[in-house]
Order: sequence, then structure tokens, then C-alpha cells
Amino acid sequence: MGRPVKLDDEIIQAVDHMAKHGVSLKTAFNELEIMKTSEEIILIERRKGFQQLLWESRHRYYNELATDPNFKKDTAVGKLLSLAQKLEESGEYDKAAEVYFKIGKVMGWVGPESTVSVFGELSQKDLDAIREKVAQGTKPRVN
Repeated sequence: MGRPVKLDDEIIQAVDHMAKHGVSLKTAFNELEIMKTSEEIILIERRKGFQQLLWESRHRYYNELATDPNFKKDTAVGKLLSLAQKLEESGEYDKAAEVYFKIGKVMGWVGPESTVSVFGELSQKDLDAIREKVAQGTKPRVN
């Protein structure tokens, strides 16, 4: 059994790469051109400190994405369109259609978001007053 592996700068760099690109530790080391043996990688992956560091790095990355001032509804729609196009190109038309339908929901073209209220800004109190006046046969007055 080998010595415990310290979580050095190379490992921290690899963990950040894993979180941002969704790759394995071995792939991260290869892409960053950090030389590690298979045994070293297995030993690193088994450490609780490594697992905790990876978990924290992923959540930090997700937080960065969510709080990016450039991330807007249009960004999400653009990403969905890109994914739908890839699905179509791979022949998965039913899944692509579902993505397009979801885009329609996000854009407000489909669903309850697209309905228009004929009552405008009337509160329930206003509606009850109108109903009562109609029941009495008098002409209702709307503010």
C-alpha cells in the first residue's frame, strides 16, 4: 500500500479542470500534461479529501455559471437550440421536438404564460363587487 497522496497544486488544477469540462481525473491530467501513473490516479481518486475538493469545485463552478451577469434567458434558449440541432443531426427527432417545445414554453409561446387575462388588473375584491352589482341589476362601476 502506497503513501497517502497530498492534494497539491497539480491535483487542485486537475480537479478544477474536471469540474469545468466533465472529464475524468486521468483525462484531466492528460489534457493538462501532468504525468501521473494509473496507480497514483487510483490512489488520488480514493481519498476523501479529493472527493470533497471535487464536490466543492463543481459547486463553485455551478455558482459561477448561475451568477454570471451575461447568463440570461436568451443564453439558455440559444443553448437549447444548439442541443436541439445536435439531436436532429443524430436522428433523434422526437427528443429535438421536445426541446423545441420547451423553448416555446421558455419564450412564453406555449402554456399559461401565453394566455391573456381579460380581467386585467382587477383584484378578487373588484370582481366580487362587480358580481354583486350585476346580481342587483345595477350598472357596475370599475375604477
